[in-house]
Amino acid sequence: MDRTNDLIIGVLSGPQYQMKYPGIEAYVVSIARSGFSGRKVMIAWNLHPLTKNVLIKYGFEVVDLYPNWPSDKFFHARVRLVYEYLRDHHTEFRFVHWLDIKDLVLQSDPSAWLENNIGNHSIIGSSESVSIQYEETNWMWANSILGPKRADEIKDFPVFNGGTFSGKAETMAEVFHQVHLLCREYTGGYPPCQISMAYVLNVMFRGSFYTPSWSEGYACCTHPVWSPWRVPCFPHMRDAHPVIDLRTATLYPGEGAGTITGRIKFHDDWHGDYSPNWGRTKAISMLPESAGTLSGIGCVDDPQNKPFAVLHGYDRDWTIKQIFEYKYRFEGDFDLEKFKAEQALSVPIKHRGLRAVKRPHIEHLAFGGVLSPTTRIFRRH
Repeated sequence: MDRTNDLIIGVLSGPQYQMKYPGIEAYVVSIARSGFSGRKVMIAWNLHPLTKNVLIKYGFEVVDLYPNWPSDKFFHARVRLVYEYLRDHHTEFRFVHWLDIKDLVLQSDPSAWLENNIGNHSIIGSSESVSIQYEETNWMWANSILGPKRADEIKDFPVFNGGTFSGKAETMAEVFHQVHLLCREYTGGYPPCQISMAYVLNVMFRGSFYTPSWSEGYACCTHPVWSPWRVPCFPHMRDAHPVIDLRTATLYPGEGAGTITGRIKFHDDWHGDYSPNWGRTKAISMLPESAGTLSGIGCVDDPQNKPFAVLHGYDRDWTIKQIFEYKYRFEGDFDLEKFKAEQALSVPIKHRGLRAVKRPHIEHLAFGGVLSPTTRIFRRH
């Protein structure tokens, strides 16, 4: 088998996911540009017709569950559905890439990365570069969903991002099977999939599971890099923070990238909760390199290493979100000067809180719909 026998698989539900964030535009455009040459499968139900048509246009096989929509909760259902699909189809594939949709882009072909780096392992995971016990939400999930005994078993492993991992097809099928069984035990209100995946992979598949450091370039999951929760995570980070080549809007591992020439200022309009003014910034603000890692992402003009194959969570800061949304749009690739000019003229029409302690307002989305606010724990997904 070769790269044409690889699979990107995702699960999507709800008419709110249309083109612009939190839609599918950046996701499908980035895959098309990445060089990925395998199959793309989207298990879906209750999609907006436009969304379904665009997925098909971009070469996805849409497994539409109509009229048999899942009765279990989404974060249970998606694990079960992927398990059932891989159970029946894993022999058709070499590598399988499980990727989230609304906040993830490919910067290059992840199959090429696996070919060069998977070695004797069967599963490659993505790290958030801080131990589970030192990341508030994941540690709470571990104790509430897995229980204190299982939580203690995985407390020293890095936070595993449940929306980005890849591996050999047969092993991926069994991983989703075991995660499905573990999720099925849980009847509470938190999303059980990510922390259950962390337990299954780090404990049950320990011999065949590998979590690359960020310097190895598989994936960067940026929640502890440019969300407001970067501050408590910072003292416990295991990897150098990533850097960006702003001329091409490409994210690189920080280790070995080269000299940082300045920083893009993070959006700081946050005071314990996301106010309605979050996302009103109209222009990139630059800081000197000396401003420090917590103030902004470092810019490198001539990176000396390879970019990340996968970028997950680009939406955790409004300014950075705008950059990657602009790059991965239907209209064309990234042009820094045009981006700056268009950004200066635009007025943001949507805002979104992430892990907010309080969410009294309703999210206003670009396509004109509204979503009722949900509880704090769902902000990451």
